[in-house]
Amino acid sequence: MPRGPTSRKPSRLPRFDRPRRALQNAAVPLDLLVVSNVWPPHFIGGYELGAADLVAGLERRGHRVTVLTSTYGVPTPRRDGNVHRLLFEEIHFRPLGLAATLAATLASARALPRVRRFLGRARFTVVCLFNPLGLNATVVQRICDSGPPVVAYVSDDWVARWPTCDRLLAKWWLPRPHLARSQQLALRALRRLLTRLHVLTPEPDRLPIRHALFVSRFVRDISRARLPSLATADIIPWGIDATRFPFRARRAAELGNWTYVGQIERHKGLETAVEAVKLLRARGEAVRLALHGHDTGGFAGQLKERVECEGLSQWVTFAGRRPRERVWQEAYEPGGLFVLPSTWDEPFPIALLEAFASGVPVLTTATGGTGELAREGQTATVFRAGDAGHLVERYLELLRAPERAAAIARRARSIVDRYLRLETMVERVEARLIAVAEGRAGAVDDPDGQEIHPWERAAPEEPSPAAVG
Repeated sequence: MPRGPTSRKPSRLPRFDRPRRALQNAAVPLDLLVVSNVWPPHFIGGYELGAADLVAGLERRGHRVTVLTSTYGVPTPRRDGNVHRLLFEEIHFRPLGLAATLAATLASARALPRVRRFLGRARFTVVCLFNPLGLNATVVQRICDSGPPVVAYVSDDWVARWPTCDRLLAKWWLPRPHLARSQQLALRALRRLLTRLHVLTPEPDRLPIRHALFVSRFVRDISRARLPSLATADIIPWGIDATRFPFRARRAAELGNWTYVGQIERHKGLETAVEAVKLLRARGEAVRLALHGHDTGGFAGQLKERVECEGLSQWVTFAGRRPRERVWQEAYEPGGLFVLPSTWDEPFPIALLEAFASGVPVLTTATGGTGELAREGQTATVFRAGDAGHLVERYLELLRAPERAAAIARRARSIVDRYLRLETMVERVEARLIAVAEGRAGAVDDPDGQEIHPWERAAPEEPSPAAVG
């Protein structure tokens, strides 16, 4: 078991005076610090996996990458190779009493010296900030002020929610009208003390980021008000390694095998999908739904109870979270139709790309950035969020015209092949990072424009047999 980083000698931390290995593609090597709230193998959603893929791609190009993340998934601070698990996180919003909030805040305060030591010992060319949801806003500001230019890859709404994405900060400022006046005064005094000590940021509205890459137009648009002084504001969608998701055309008889991959949480709209299964089974339609995701949380328990109470256990199954190396084989390959019923504004769902690549026809809502990818009749079939009846209606349309579902799936795969491969994303992010590191912000041409994705300009071509074989 690796020892915690606080017990290591400074010489064991990253050194950047060693000879660099030969670069495969990049002309300029970067000493890159990547900051994220969580990091694989411990993860919650798709963005951590996408970030890890991006880092691996940059390393293949010869860049030296160090990851700074939280202790999520591990009992104590530690170093795993180039991954430093030092930060405190409060990612899941939990209602806490004053005593519990104070205890969590003290735990957050204990992480601050670790961060100061880490930043003091290492030097980086550029910092890439991924999702800091649940991290201390003071830590995020300190990293942004540490010297190297910071490029944020914004893959959800954390910028729009700043500073309340610091859950502890938000809890300290929550109204507590039930407290007696003496308790209210004590709370204010504690808040002032913690702010003076910089455990709580004294400048909650300050987000000193001048360079940002956005996963979608939607995310860019909801974020810009918080980032008024950007020198770089490009849109670079996720990309995936399509070789992990071999294409297979689905037969009409497979459309009733629904699959879902993602978080088992209320905002994902899974109650809508379960209700649709109930309605279709009542009509005699042979529909099954397999839910692949972490299913031990509170909402998952409620959903399981509903499925059992409504007699749907035979038709709605909870398959649990699949290891990434088996997600295609166990989740996508058996599926005949990928259902994404999200009710929240999805930023740009990676699971949708994986379904596209695998050849699974997609039935989805078009909330948030999903609508930039899920084009009705071109790459997906769209239904209204929260409307089980409309989901049923759109499914029956596909059932009556399975050749339409097959054609849509082929077009969707061609989108991935032409525009949304991992290497395309890595190349574009690398170019931005190098430009920022060299002081050439804004000097990189954006071939895709900022208002429209290339696949939205014209109907994509049919993929060649070699591309999907």
